[in-house]
Amino acid sequence: MMKMVKSKRQAAQNDSISNRTGLMLMMLVLLLAFAFSVKGLNAHPFWTDELYSVSNMGGFDPPYTPAQVVHSVSSHFPDHVPLFFLLGAGWAHLAGWTQFALRLLAVLTGMLAIAWLYRFGADVFNCRTGLVAAMLMGTSAYVILHFHNFRMYPLLLMFAAMHTWFYWRLAHGYRVTRLTWCWFVATAVALVYTHMFSIIWFAGLGLYHLIFVSKSRRWLQAALGWGIGALLFLPYLPVLISGVQLASSPEKFNVTSAAAPPEVLIRAFFYLLGNGSDALFVLLAGLLAFAFWRKRDAAVIKFMLLPLTMMTLMILANELVGLIPLNRMRYFLMLWIPFMLLFAYGLSMAPRWRWVTALCLLLWGIAGAQFYRSDDILGYVGGMAFSYKYPPMQDYIYHLEGKARPQDYLLGFTSSPNVNKSRELGKSVADFYTELHLGIDGGFILRRAFGEWLEENIRDQMTGSPYLLFAYDPQDKPKNFDRVMNEIAAGYVPCDVIVDMPNLFIQRYVTPMLDCHREYAPIVYDNGIKVVDRFARYVPDADLVRILTGWEVADEQLLYEYNVSLQIITPDWQNTGRQIDRHLYEPEVLKWYKAELPTEGLPPGDYRVIVVVYDRETNKKVGGTDLVTGEAANIFSIQTFTIEPPG
Repeated sequence: MMKMVKSKRQAAQNDSISNRTGLMLMMLVLLLAFAFSVKGLNAHPFWTDELYSVSNMGGFDPPYTPAQVVHSVSSHFPDHVPLFFLLGAGWAHLAGWTQFALRLLAVLTGMLAIAWLYRFGADVFNCRTGLVAAMLMGTSAYVILHFHNFRMYPLLLMFAAMHTWFYWRLAHGYRVTRLTWCWFVATAVALVYTHMFSIIWFAGLGLYHLIFVSKSRRWLQAALGWGIGALLFLPYLPVLISGVQLASSPEKFNVTSAAAPPEVLIRAFFYLLGNGSDALFVLLAGLLAFAFWRKRDAAVIKFMLLPLTMMTLMILANELVGLIPLNRMRYFLMLWIPFMLLFAYGLSMAPRWRWVTALCLLLWGIAGAQFYRSDDILGYVGGMAFSYKYPPMQDYIYHLEGKARPQDYLLGFTSSPNVNKSRELGKSVADFYTELHLGIDGGFILRRAFGEWLEENIRDQMTGSPYLLFAYDPQDKPKNFDRVMNEIAAGYVPCDVIVDMPNLFIQRYVTPMLDCHREYAPIVYDNGIKVVDRFARYVPDADLVRILTGWEVADEQLLYEYNVSLQIITPDWQNTGRQIDRHLYEPEVLKWYKAELPTEGLPPGDYRVIVVVYDRETNKKVGGTDLVTGEAANIFSIQTFTIEPPG
């Protein structure tokens, strides 16, 4: 039976770092990696894939049960597997739904991945190799970037490192217990339920197991464990297969047409492995080759075949099916585990290894810092790149929390239209910040829009809301700022300034019909329909009454069952014939309904503007409660006014 570490004595001879020293240094490495990872968690807003994570976990309608999470993933994103979403939902219930709290889960699982990498490297090679591998991983720009994202990739790294460590102990004669085997099976199941690309990892381990591991009872135990893992995944397999088929259908955008050719993928992979430096990759690969030549260790060569096999399988799968465009190099992240170990082995086996390692790690850190701050890295991160062009959403939350009113509408500017786009679950990135955290609606006008494009943007984003919060950077006003400001001035009156800072200005505006400090006048109907506010104003010069009502509906089906009627009546409740009826589902009704009723021809006297909700089929009025007065009725007053006699 082949063992890469034949005995504790040999390990001690080959390693100049004791276990205790290694653990102390490893704690420093984790602290350093944690500092790098935590810094910048709020640097840029969520991007589309992080929005998918939140939506499938029930962030917009918490709390989701585990069954609801699985149903959401299988229904909306069947080409994904549900474990990350289940764990994320549980984490959010404990830590909250803020951007920092959610991304912190990625950081913590990333730290565990680094810790397990050290443990694995210490067993396969020695403590110093494990330590150097952890340092390389913890300061890899591309890895750290994914520790900043509320996605499954740090979890995938963690389970890959854990499972491979348990496999190594099981397959190579280490002392194991039944608990070790149970953990081996559990991490196999966890890995396959975290990402479908884990099949590449299992294929590589399986091939290694078949070729290089002696056929013994341990060999059978490992094979049995994988078999149990496969059986436990069978219930979800049909969902995944249908999801992959759907994702590659002509009706949906798929990565097949954008898949990169092999030479481009390999070139990009090596570039990212070198922390954004071709020279560093060549240096580390050269040190690894020198260690091979110097030690002639067949076990290390066999280990190297493991990541090379996995890499080859990914390239072949990409050629056959078309899976990986250049901006989705994250699918290769699992391979950082074995390659960081191999690079660390090359460094730790070099003559005067401490000095060589210290110098290489210094160069590695400098290259990584430059790469992380450069625009070059954005070409490998997919839709994440758009989030760097989003408005400063976290600043809005920080300054508006506790100050925004429920019916406010936040209007700002954005360099990317993706922040406004509603996705599969009907939510946008803007909704995550405005709706989930501030409890209001919002939209953002594209900074580069002009002409008819700008006019359409203004119509789409302002939405006719009577309560407006206008936000912008005074030091970086877009070229279309004056046009937008003119539109606001034409339809609103300015109220109080909420934020006045050098790089952020937010002011409240209201429609001229309303007072700046007006309190809402809501009505709650017995069927779940709600009038969030209501107001009317008599305009004698125009012989009309302008009416404003805001509507919320608990169940979409109610839109098709009920109508709304606005009427002018006399003090003795006689209808004047001035009324307008609309279906609730009509777009001009939800959310804010602006209407005008003519008063021409009405005799002088007092009048009342009322609102009625009634059943479309039976015309029966719906009862409700005025939350201001506590009155229960089925006809509610909006405003009273008086028509004066002529002269």
